[in-house]
Amino acid sequence: MRPTSPITVYLADDHDIVLRGIASIISLDPELHIVGCTNDSTRILEDLIQLLPQILVLDLNMPGLPGDEILRLVRDEPRITTRVVVFTMHNDIGYVQRALDNGAMGYVVKESASSELIKAIKTVAQGQVYLCPPFTQETLWAYREQIQQSRVDISVDDEVIYEQLTRREKEILVLVARGYTNREIAEQVGRSVRTIEKHRYNLMKKAGLRNKAELIQFALRMGLIDSGKIS
Repeated sequence: MRPTSPITVYLADDHDIVLRGIASIISLDPELHIVGCTNDSTRILEDLIQLLPQILVLDLNMPGLPGDEILRLVRDEPRITTRVVVFTMHNDIGYVQRALDNGAMGYVVKESASSELIKAIKTVAQGQVYLCPPFTQETLWAYREQIQQSRVDISVDDEVIYEQLTRREKEILVLVARGYTNREIAEQVGRSVRTIEKHRYNLMKKAGLRNKAELIQFALRMGLIDSGKIS
């Protein structure tokens, strides 16, 4: 009987120490094989197209592109067949639901035992959804029902507005909401302060936002940041 080929895995996390930790855990399992990793969100799509891993292990808080945007890009790119396991610090069920809505098939919280990530990778590679405890399909169903009843779900207008933003405007939206100044953003994305100011003006005009407080609330409603990321 021929041995089964190992599951190929690509890692994306903004912290090198986390990348090394995940890699060391995965490398101990002979059924898994790492084909690449990055801490740069702008590289993920190109690497997935070139390397064609079976699984992407993705941190939602990558700098640059928001996590949900990365998920949608992966989901909608016809050249990519990679399935995504989200590996994140967020243990709120709203993030779980949003990740699944945007194409993820696995969700593991970083505080979980390392065995949970291994289980998630293997389960998702088989085409099945995996949620780490305490999340279950039942809790997701209850959450959806609660959202519908309380009518506090993201409005259609918010979704429409967000999709009208350019990739750069979405990136700047997240960075501004996290408390970065225009100059800091310019340094991070390699553009001039004046260019950042123009993108910021355009995104606020498109979204009908009058000030930074409204921008932050918009980012929160879209699940792009959580309150712990606001400064």
